[in-house]
Amino acid sequence: MAANLSMAYKNIKTNPFNHNLLSPKIPMKLKTLILLPLGLSSAFAQIVYQDNFDEDGLTTNLGTGGGGVAEQFNTTGSFIWNDDEDDDDGLSSGRAGGGAQITTFRTESSFRVSDGFVLEVTFDLDSNTGGAGGAPFPSNHFSFGLTSDPLDGISALFDCNNTVPITDGLGFSLGIRDGNVGEGIIEWDADGNAGAGLTSTLNNITFATGSAQTLTLDVAADGTYSYTYGAITGNGTTAINLDETYFFNARTQGSNAVAIQSITLSTASELFVAPTISTSAEVFDLTASTIDFNISFDSTATSATLTTPLGEEDLLLLDAADGTADGQAVYSLIPSTVPLGLTNLQVSASRPGVAPLTEDIEIIIIDQDAGAPNNAFSTAIINDSPLFYYRFEEEAGATVIQDYSGNAFHTNAIRGNIAFGTSPGGMQNAADFSALTGGAKGITVPATSQLNQDFSFVCVLNVREAIAGNTRRLLSISPGDDGSGSSILGRQDQFSTFLDAGETDLTAPGVLPPTISCLVHFVFTADPDNEGGSMAVYLNGELNSTTLLATVPVNEGNWIIGATEIVGDPSWLDWIDETAIFEEVLTQEQITAHTSAFFTAADSFLGFDTDVTAIDLDAGETSVVLQWKTSDQATNVTINGEAVDGITQGGVFVQTFSPTVTTEYIIEVTEPDGTVLTESIEVIVTGTPINIPIIITSFEVDSSVSPPNVSIEFIGAVDTDYQIISSEDLISFPAAAASTTTNSDGVGTATFSGPAAPVTRQFYRIQEGSDS
Repeated sequence: MAANLSMAYKNIKTNPFNHNLLSPKIPMKLKTLILLPLGLSSAFAQIVYQDNFDEDGLTTNLGTGGGGVAEQFNTTGSFIWNDDEDDDDGLSSGRAGGGAQITTFRTESSFRVSDGFVLEVTFDLDSNTGGAGGAPFPSNHFSFGLTSDPLDGISALFDCNNTVPITDGLGFSLGIRDGNVGEGIIEWDADGNAGAGLTSTLNNITFATGSAQTLTLDVAADGTYSYTYGAITGNGTTAINLDETYFFNARTQGSNAVAIQSITLSTASELFVAPTISTSAEVFDLTASTIDFNISFDSTATSATLTTPLGEEDLLLLDAADGTADGQAVYSLIPSTVPLGLTNLQVSASRPGVAPLTEDIEIIIIDQDAGAPNNAFSTAIINDSPLFYYRFEEEAGATVIQDYSGNAFHTNAIRGNIAFGTSPGGMQNAADFSALTGGAKGITVPATSQLNQDFSFVCVLNVREAIAGNTRRLLSISPGDDGSGSSILGRQDQFSTFLDAGETDLTAPGVLPPTISCLVHFVFTADPDNEGGSMAVYLNGELNSTTLLATVPVNEGNWIIGATEIVGDPSWLDWIDETAIFEEVLTQEQITAHTSAFFTAADSFLGFDTDVTAIDLDAGETSVVLQWKTSDQATNVTINGEAVDGITQGGVFVQTFSPTVTTEYIIEVTEPDGTVLTESIEVIVTGTPINIPIIITSFEVDSSVSPPNVSIEFIGAVDTDYQIISSEDLISFPAAAASTTTNSDGVGTATFSGPAAPVTRQFYRIQEGSDS
């Protein structure tokens, strides 16, 4: 099945001024835009810039589209656009003190308008003459509109008097400059669509003085336009290149108390699109030939770069290499050329008036050949072709889990306080989910599967404590972080599944004893196609339970280990080791082979447990069943010094003992290097022991030596001291000839030297205790 890989380290950085919020203080003079570009529908038109100059600051603009920039030229006086910090009367120019004073305002961002646009400006024009005495300044001028260049200089904006435009633009001239009749809609066509350096008045409009006047310019994608100014309307066609990106620009020179109260720009064209970068996985092996990164950026960008550990790539050149220049590029990185570990790449794109937008991606390069060597168990798992297989051989502090399946589903999507280290009774290192601190825990696997198809879940569990409260999830699936998906398997006092439209118990309570070292080879299979569906659980290779499976949710997503589908509480609390998913139902033969290989490869000592920790003799309780697990790495196994089964082969072993007093059972398992691993279990015995009869099972005399040797074997009470006393006449019993202690089965043996003339001392008595 195809992998659906998510990027764990994705960080999109956008223009900090590009808020999509309206100011919390909206003046009454704010107008609602209802006009749309010709040929556009309300379903696609959007406001891309809106500023009401309502005390949010020029550079901040809590409206849409970013902030603005105001500049002052040719004066040291107070004549400048208002800074929009404390005056909600609009962007005011103040009062001119001289005709040479020039100020401009422009948007920080540029906007794509190729699909047409609507520009609506509300303004004050208290005087169109200038000068304190009312006499007009020759340079009196007030203008605004859209230009394809930010125009940071002092060039006249929309001036028809001997002006050679350096930008394409369409806007309004609201005052006569130097006597030139230049009031109306002005077109600047710098790129020569209508003639090189064309400046022209498209429509003459006489503007009146007054406050809160509104101009609306509606331009279609083909350049046709209409305008509205109070009761005045008109239309025409512009030759400017709408495929350029445009700024809003305003300029005043020698004007007397003019102001812009609000600006709204609406278009169906896309905004400047943030770049993206993606690749097929998050973790790559050192030996991979190349890693391909798919990159996209706005086609109007004038700068686009990719920064890597090897340097900086010009994405415009890379994009143009295929002759399309469509904002799509592929960059290939050779893993062996960058250091092992975390590698960051960043794509950045910008154009004039747009702050650089960036996106980062982090990948991890690992050396898979440096992983743990295969053993019998890992070989058996890999040979059956799992979708992914985690051995958890990572060291403490690891941030990446290596996939040994060969499918490269390595992951660094580790949530919460999960530690790696030596599990008590495990297979080398394991993943420790047991910490109660650190919040939700879980591991998201960068591999997907169809949940309603056959699958098998294989793992090795080390259950360290009983679980109270919510069922702790062991396995889930989720198509993303939105909370959808399904929990599959969990455990409280027993294993349960959630596949069948609810919670279905799979095992009896207590099937896994809550002890520190109880390592279990666990297999869960789901077979939706098997005569209506079935599920099964196998423990240590043996079928534990089978349950019908009526329904399976149709759900394809990422596997999640040790958590719910939203990677949150309630998380798993115990050790997990050697975990794999197979996209098929494993057969009993495969499971048996895996289990056999597990007992070959696992640590020597895998667990020691008892069915009860206390017995009451008065209640008729006489025995305790001890269970232990060893792999075939163990060279010797004893309990209380007595050799037991399972010395040379791995498996689960059981033996019954009948203590008559409180007894501590100590198991000692010897590893190949001679190290002895020890664990103990105390069984508390209460009540009065039953009088156990003594049965002599063997009595031999070896008369070939002098004095002869006497050997006695008998059965009595378990772990009890006995004396063997000889007598000549069954009346007098002198000091004991020997003493012994029975073993955990009640068997006692003694060998001692008999009297010189055994024929005259032929009676022996066995009695409990150490006194005659």
